[in-house]
Amino acid sequence: MPTKPQTAYQIKVTLSGAKPSIWRRLLIEPGTTFQDLHRIIQVAMGWQASHLHLFQTEDGTLIGDPAEDFDGMMNFRDEAVVPVSAVLLGEGQALHYEYDFGDGWEHQIVLEKIASAEARTETLPRCIKAVRQCPPEDVGGLHGFYEFLEAMEDMAHPEHIAVREWCGEWFDPDFVDLEQINADLAERDAWFPEDPEHGAPPASDFLGLSPAQVHELLQNPLNCPSVFNPLFNAGSVNELLDTAPIIRMSRVLVEAMKGKGIRLTGKGNLPLKHVKAMVEAGGESMVAPMARYSPIRSEEHVLAVILTRVLLEIAGYTKKQKGVLSLKKTAETRLENKGWLMVYRDLLSTAFTRLNWASMDNYEGLEGIQYSAPFCFWLLSEKGGQWRPGDEYLDDMLKAFPQLPLAAFPVVYMSDEEQARSALRSRMLTLYQLLGLIELDPQHARLRDEGDQVMGRTALFEGMFTRI
Repeated sequence: MPTKPQTAYQIKVTLSGAKPSIWRRLLIEPGTTFQDLHRIIQVAMGWQASHLHLFQTEDGTLIGDPAEDFDGMMNFRDEAVVPVSAVLLGEGQALHYEYDFGDGWEHQIVLEKIASAEARTETLPRCIKAVRQCPPEDVGGLHGFYEFLEAMEDMAHPEHIAVREWCGEWFDPDFVDLEQINADLAERDAWFPEDPEHGAPPASDFLGLSPAQVHELLQNPLNCPSVFNPLFNAGSVNELLDTAPIIRMSRVLVEAMKGKGIRLTGKGNLPLKHVKAMVEAGGESMVAPMARYSPIRSEEHVLAVILTRVLLEIAGYTKKQKGVLSLKKTAETRLENKGWLMVYRDLLSTAFTRLNWASMDNYEGLEGIQYSAPFCFWLLSEKGGQWRPGDEYLDDMLKAFPQLPLAAFPVVYMSDEEQARSALRSRMLTLYQLLGLIELDPQHARLRDEGDQVMGRTALFEGMFTRI
């Protein structure tokens, strides 16, 4: 649809989920390309253009850099040639814009008004209203941002000094310099040099996947049809379920809860006999490797037991009432009708969407690990058929997501990269073992041989994640 050359689009760009709201109101040329709109948003919001991005229209069309969709599978429309006016035709229409697939900064773009020729008095683009400062880069998403603000503002907070060293001495979430935003918009071309060797962030290595496929995989690892076949042989997977320690442990716990449930200890833990039964079912060498050195005395000493119990609870299978842990009636019916395969899929989905992975270790920050972890499924499909060093997978994760270490809080005894590696091992690899998706070579599985560990994918993984 042709547009009068002197009209202007008034758009509102809002950072989704932020409370209080963070947004910008902009005037742009209707003929602005999506490539330039990306740049305008980066400058106006205060981002640093150091991560991938993607536009999505209301009908699901993807608009982005075709170089990031080299095989054409995602059918990107080229952001360099598509004008905004070709997509936003009328007032009230909206777009979705995501920046940094690790932290997952999602924005809503709404065409508020198509201004008349008479309304144009200044050079465009121009920001006419700005509310609140955008979060720092690599802070770990909205959850990490709120934790950052809490630590920044409270001098008694244990992380107060660390976050000030990381971010600087001053961060006022309410401060916005509208005049500076418009000055930067006028000079934005200098921020985005065409020569990729000058000023551009290093390219991520996704080992054969396009950024769009990576985005789909990270958004929903159980439903990413451009990477893995969403259909699998349920009968064959059912036969493999008991190879997953979490299923063997869940069966023991569910059986113990039948009837009157399990009376918890005064601290709210499972009684020791149930903990030991779950450890025995899961396999002591895998779920409680330290038991060979020190006897198990409490649920608190066995992470695998805690994770199994917590995942069942937040997946909606159990409830705690008056000190008793019991199986929900609806869950019992679901289990009878759908079987343990449905339980496994529920636990797997819950592990990615609702479990707080930081609870598995003592490392602050690094929330991006949970978001980027599904990429390891692709790595396992690529190379997991043979024993390979676990460190090789960690290398590949850091090549694909080089920003991960940037979210670590500085400590004197460990570099940011070492923190990221340790957290990848203690969170991602630990959870994947519990879910039965990876296995360690028994010759190198002991904790003391951690640096020599080699790993591979399991038959259960191959049943659940079949490449297209």
